[in-house]
Amino acid sequence: MADIGDYCCSIDRHLHELLDDAHSQRERTERQEQAYQAPQLYYVVHVSEAEKLSESGSSFIAYSISFGDYEVKRRYSEFESLRSCLCRLYPTFIVPPIPEKHSLAQYAVLQKRAKEDHHIIERRKRMLERFLNHMAEHPILSSEHIFHRFLEAGVSWTEVLHSPVITGLPKTPLHSSPSKAPGSSVADGSALQLPKIAATNAFAADVPVPSALAPIKNIEARWMDCELFTNKYANQFSTVIERNERRIYRKLGELSSDYAELGATLNGFSLLDHSESLAAAIEQAGQAVDNSYIEIGELLTQMEADVGEPIHQYAQYSLILKQVLRFRLLKNLQLEGVESALVRVRGKLESLLQADDEAKRLAQALESNHHGRRHTVAGQSIDEYTPPAPARDQADEE
Repeated sequence: MADIGDYCCSIDRHLHELLDDAHSQRERTERQEQAYQAPQLYYVVHVSEAEKLSESGSSFIAYSISFGDYEVKRRYSEFESLRSCLCRLYPTFIVPPIPEKHSLAQYAVLQKRAKEDHHIIERRKRMLERFLNHMAEHPILSSEHIFHRFLEAGVSWTEVLHSPVITGLPKTPLHSSPSKAPGSSVADGSALQLPKIAATNAFAADVPVPSALAPIKNIEARWMDCELFTNKYANQFSTVIERNERRIYRKLGELSSDYAELGATLNGFSLLDHSESLAAAIEQAGQAVDNSYIEIGELLTQMEADVGEPIHQYAQYSLILKQVLRFRLLKNLQLEGVESALVRVRGKLESLLQADDEAKRLAQALESNHHGRRHTVAGQSIDEYTPPAPARDQADEE
């Protein structure tokens, strides 16, 4: 555990203490069971409940965040703005994803009830909880004070968004330059010195934003391999794995509906005129089908939480990787543009310096010829020449 002085605030210290306790508990469990446990996310931050609140005449869903003795309520739009700020502050980082906004299809079906749909709210709770715990375990983002302010009760998030740290950021990270700003997570003393986009650079603001379609002169093989792997990874999850998962989920849903219909039919059939033993057998068969319907429903709920949502989150990570690689590409294009501009300016500077040297030599030659040149008059240099005395008239002599 780090020293108390290494934490920026009490929330920072408390989060890391909870993570240290969870890590120690995991190590004790491994020693007791003498078996290796696969790495897993430590759930030290919990989104316990969601409730409908009203403010200024409008209603919204607020999610209760709790960790240790701390508790705060935040709405979905505040989660969204938190992630947006972190992406602007750290454009080279893979910031964990959050659940998307309601789709147009959900709004069309549910209309005004889309924000209050129990299924959507429960899904958001689970995915927002994963987001917060991924943030808490991140080696850099977990120490970002904006994240701590988000978890602090009684803090107006609107005031945080209007603080100089956020308002001082440029509209696009491409007009910034990495720096280790005092008070940030990459200030002196940090174990992991990684660049952070801290503020607008007066020179970077004048660099134009290039087009992603512009050709790159110097392409490193490692980045080409990284981009190819990311595209393959994204296609696998979005077009193969996620599609098959949805197909399985849909087939199980259809099977659940068939079991519900069959169970109702058998239960109704058992009430007809039958012998007692036959009616009991039909009723038992109906109950077995009803139990299968219930079990499949529970399986679908469990599959969505433990399989569908993680798969969807991996697909989201693939898109984030693409965004980070695109930022690197544009930065590389900016660098090449600046280098080309510097070559042109350097050529112009050298031409101007040569012209200036030529002008200086010409001026020195002219000055030398004007002051040091010797003119001869009657065989004497101009410096030794004495003009003759004026001739006297004969009358004066007489």
